[in-house]
Amino acid sequence: MRPPNFDHDLTSLIRRAKMKFESRAKEDLLNALNNFTDLQPDVVNFTFPDGVPKWCLSFSGTIPIQYKGARYNIPVALYFLESHPNVGPFCYVKPTSCMRIRPSKVVDDSGRIYLPYLTEWRYPNHDTTGLLQVITIEFQEKCPVYSVSSNSKNTGHSNNPYPNSGSMTNLPYPTSALPYPTADPPSHIMPQPSSYTPMPQPGNYQAPYPNSYPSDPISYPNPATNMTPQSDGVYPYGTGTIQPTHIRASLLSAVEDRIRQRLRDKIGTPFAELQSIDVNLQELRVGKQNLRDMLDNIARDQRELERVLDIYTDKKKELASALKVVDSNGTTNNGVAFNEEQAIDAQTPVHRQILKCHVQDSAIDDTIYHLGQALHQGAVNLQTYLKYVRQLSKQQFQHRLLMYKCRDRSRLTT
Repeated sequence: MRPPNFDHDLTSLIRRAKMKFESRAKEDLLNALNNFTDLQPDVVNFTFPDGVPKWCLSFSGTIPIQYKGARYNIPVALYFLESHPNVGPFCYVKPTSCMRIRPSKVVDDSGRIYLPYLTEWRYPNHDTTGLLQVITIEFQEKCPVYSVSSNSKNTGHSNNPYPNSGSMTNLPYPTSALPYPTADPPSHIMPQPSSYTPMPQPGNYQAPYPNSYPSDPISYPNPATNMTPQSDGVYPYGTGTIQPTHIRASLLSAVEDRIRQRLRDKIGTPFAELQSIDVNLQELRVGKQNLRDMLDNIARDQRELERVLDIYTDKKKELASALKVVDSNGTTNNGVAFNEEQAIDAQTPVHRQILKCHVQDSAIDDTIYHLGQALHQGAVNLQTYLKYVRQLSKQQFQHRLLMYKCRDRSRLTT
């Protein structure tokens, strides 16, 4: 269970790592951490394969796998570049002190993970969640680590040149009672076909991802075991000849490994793409719901506009019917002259007085304004302007005083 402020902490780590695409990186990394809860994010100083150390965001922890009927937690570490998610991460197996790396076509001696999924990385078709799922599938086919006894802890050495982060020291052990897989015991020395040639392991390769991966079969070193020396001419099978069954078993094992590898190459990438398509489908469903909400809001606004339009239409009809009462000559239909002063009237005499004072006050304001404009244009002289302004101001004062008293008498706000 992630803490409540985990989202904010992840954003802070992304900013510390100076990632260029913060929003897309956060969405991709948060989805991966929600699916693989044993991984913990951190900012570490990592030395990349080109020998340049740099502070970057990393995931360290374990991923669960099912191997030969038992559940194991494989310690891994992922290091993300600044341009993530447009560029895939560097992935490593991080064995503890009681583990050793089992090199394979997917994992080299240093623990670095090689996958077609990384080489063909194209965001958003490839993401961190899909990468971890492909790694899980590969590790379930062949476990990348094996346990060592207490005697070999003192003499063995780690093949990983990169330092383990602090969070890797307390990695959980397998949830079942079984230990990690041990090295394949060399109980029988199986003869290889004459056409077999071991392929070289990945060396100091400087590119971000290898163009090709080590082909199968690859000869892997087995831990040293106490073997009883055989005398010359004596085979472990108790006979001096190679039986056909031994050659057949060796060929079947090589063909089986080759078919299994090709099957993983064909299934791994489509499976990861299917996971990415599922994520895109979820995003499309969210977008569909947002569009539905927007359409509902538009329909609601349209209904409100139609209601307001109906109100204005009714008012327009009322005005049209009122205009029909008065003809163009200013007389009503019955021949009575229409008085404009009575078009708007108050209900009580005091309110009628307030209306009259307000109208006269507004008219005086307009008159004084136009007198000022005439003075600026030279239409009237200053003496005439002051004379009429004095008279109008006196009348305006009287109208305002009367309006104030009427409002006070009618108990209106003054």
